[in-house]
Amino acid sequence: MSKLLLIPAAWRNAVIAILESGDKNRIISTETADRDWNAAFPHAFMFARHQAMAQALRADIHGRHIADMRPACDAYEFWFFFDQSRVLGKIGLLPNGKIIIIFSSHIPRKGDSL
Repeated sequence: MSKLLLIPAAWRNAVIAILESGDKNRIISTETADRDWNAAFPHAFMFARHQAMAQALRADIHGRHIADMRPACDAYEFWFFFDQSRVLGKIGLLPNGKIIIIFSSHIPRKGDSL
């Protein structure tokens, strides 16, 4: 398992800009991430997830670099908060730097740790 590290500011800033754009052509989300989010927060809109993730990434935040995602991307896993709940997020920035994939956005499961 990879160790916790400070998520680079350049990655965070690129991801924040995409999340805040709300552009559905630049924000891809897996079915699993959407299903988990909707199960945990059935009355929350997807833009609220994007705002909460962006808010967490505005600070110097530690997470895990995930090197083996498919499609290939620069991905990090980190904790963020929504509606007073801790949520595990995993986002990949595609090599073009213009598109992100939200792989995870769920409340902690047994064994989840960073």
